[in-house]
Amino acid sequence: MRLGVLIGAIMLVGWVAGCGSSAKLMSGLSIEELKPVPGILPSARLIRGTISSFSGDRVEVETGERAPRYLSLEAGGDEARGLQPGGAVEIMVNDRDEIVAYQRPADQPPTKVFRGSLGRSFNPQKERVTIRLDTGRDVGFYARRVAMEKLAALEVGETADFAVDRAYLLVDVFSLGKPRELAPESSSRAPHHRLQGAFVTIGDGRMRLRMKIDDIQSFPVRPLLQPAIEQLAPNELVSVYLDAQGQVIDMVRATRR
Repeated sequence: MRLGVLIGAIMLVGWVAGCGSSAKLMSGLSIEELKPVPGILPSARLIRGTISSFSGDRVEVETGERAPRYLSLEAGGDEARGLQPGGAVEIMVNDRDEIVAYQRPADQPPTKVFRGSLGRSFNPQKERVTIRLDTGRDVGFYARRVAMEKLAALEVGETADFAVDRAYLLVDVFSLGKPRELAPESSSRAPHHRLQGAFVTIGDGRMRLRMKIDDIQSFPVRPLLQPAIEQLAPNELVSVYLDAQGQVIDMVRATRR
């Protein structure tokens, strides 16, 4: 009952935001399993500005740049209702300098981020994208138009960090490549390196793997991946992928035979 109310509330938020498509989580998935964390993608940035005027659905914002920024009241949902001339606003833009979200000044950014991989080819005509989480579960989202070109460029199985707004609509994507396709003997010039071992524990931002009977090694883990690793059972066999700094950036449970 509690889960149904929670998912229903999220869908209601999407409807209130005034979007053509509301957020939709696939049946049986809880927000706890999705585990989005407040933040912005490394390719995004926040700009602070002051509202100068309103004209229909458009809000003109002076940011100190050469030209003002223009926000959509409809896309802002609840955040747009409190805007007024002279008020401050925070605007999030992607690496193409396109506005993907905005809010009144707050302690947390206007988006949350989670990691997954593209579960099915994305068709911009349908506006719906299927993301596969590290747990193996698929979750469906609707995407805002600003994110559709990036989603269409992803390949099935490609790992990425996804940003969602308060209505749980996908607004931005940051690809991490396809480490699952790398072989263990990949060249050292490759951006990822794969190791396999038995999970021991995770704590203080590091996971411990038993590589051999008498060999336990510790590796730093990216914060976004830690929730998925915490769900592993002791001695569960996994493959982890390390970046050039030796940090765990992806993890795959070994297929049981």
